[in-house]
Amino acid sequence: MKNILNNLLTFFNNTEKDSFHYVRIERNDKCFCNSGKKYKACHYPEHQKKSKIAVKKISETTGEEQIKVLSVKRLRKEYYRVKSNVH
Repeated sequence: MKNILNNLLTFFNNTEKDSFHYVRIERNDKCFCNSGKKYKACHYPEHQKKSKIAVKKISETTGEEQIKVLSVKRLRKEYYRVKSNVH
């Protein structure tokens, strides 16, 4: 009985960890470093050279936001997790 309950708990805990999505930081948004500049004038040129994209990783369960800098290749693999940035 304990094994069944432990398996169920681990299953539900694992699915909660995967419940997040990405929102791209657009060029005209404020930069994530709080410099007061737009992203296109601050970190965007550096990320563009390295084929990187800054995104917000948003947890669907808690709403917590984290800034991540991902490669374009990796983001394309996880395209189903990217949502639009509609205000």
